[in-house]
Amino acid sequence: MNRRDAIKRTAILMGGTISASAMLGVFDGCKADPTIGWPPKFCTTEEGQILEAIAGRIIPRTDTPGAVDAGVPAFIDTMMAEFYQEKEKTAFREGLKTVEADAQSAHGKSFTTLTPEQQDELLTKYDKEAFAENNKEDEPHFFRTIKELTILGFFTSEPGATEVLKYDPVPGDYKGCIPYSEVGRTWAT
Repeated sequence: MNRRDAIKRTAILMGGTISASAMLGVFDGCKADPTIGWPPKFCTTEEGQILEAIAGRIIPRTDTPGAVDAGVPAFIDTMMAEFYQEKEKTAFREGLKTVEADAQSAHGKSFTTLTPEQQDELLTKYDKEAFAENNKEDEPHFFRTIKELTILGFFTSEPGATEVLKYDPVPGDYKGCIPYSEVGRTWAT
């Protein structure tokens, strides 16, 4: 049954006496759950949404594609599912829970619904923690893992390699000493 049929049938059953606000309340449940743009292997849908928001703030869309456009959240999800150990997976999940809890505590809203400025405020805090000198290398901070995978995933993706970095699919002769002005940007290959 589609939404239109549901509204018609409800109106007929109620004799048309139901108020508009009550009807909106009834059909508020007809909204689809927010989803993520990729089939998760490791993350739950909620974790995937948080991961998309974080990756989208680390490398946002500008005049070039951002991390979400390049499929980085799906890349991170696959990396976690297939290459990380249980201890690292647990730390990653706990980190995503921390992001959500901190957003709720500081702003009373989910991280995914915060303004970009509010998201950046929290992510800057995690970045400082993750890259502090006293951070243990054997137990990396969850944000360090997310940031490293975001950068790796983005610059090894097609949009990152071809639209942000300079890319030559078939390099020609090697010129070891040329002025930077002739090269332009950093090369992907």
